[in-house]
Amino acid sequence: MTEQAQVPARKKRNWGVKIILILVALLVAVAAYFILGAILPRWWSDVIAGQINRDLGASVLVGMFYGFVFTFIPLLVAWQATRKAVAWPWKIVILLVAVAIATPNLLTAGIAFGTSESAHAGQRTLSVDAGFFTTWTAVSAIAALVVFIAVTVLWALWRRRGKQMKALKQAENQRAKAAKTASAETQGPAPSA
Repeated sequence: MTEQAQVPARKKRNWGVKIILILVALLVAVAAYFILGAILPRWWSDVIAGQINRDLGASVLVGMFYGFVFTFIPLLVAWQATRKAVAWPWKIVILLVAVAIATPNLLTAGIAFGTSESAHAGQRTLSVDAGFFTTWTAVSAIAALVVFIAVTVLWALWRRRGKQMKALKQAENQRAKAAKTASAETQGPAPSA
């Protein structure tokens, strides 16, 4: 009887520990959000300003590179999560990897659309040292999205065409087999000599 009395007490204790761990994890996540929100926009704007060095041509090219590459590749990665062969836990992992790959564009969007003091400092840095970076990043991200949609549609059409061709070949083979069988039946048995 004493063993049965100890089991429920242990279960209650585990729930208490789980709740405390979840609360601590939430507090750490909130603290990390505010700390990173204060640091990342300034850091990212300094990184971009260092790459561009107030060259407007470089600003356009770097913006086009970041906008296109870090939109198109994450979309391709995220598209893999739509496959039926991928189990749910792996779909979540794939989506997290896609978000991680898109981080440069997310940081740029955080600066461009952010309202924090750090985002405003990043906006000032980018407007002075990397004039067209945010504009061309946005234009190229939209272009990458359009290209991804076109690739997806063409891929779907190609697969559908392949399935239709396979079905037509199977139907043709069955028709040829049926014609051969019918031809053999109408000729009857071969005459004996």
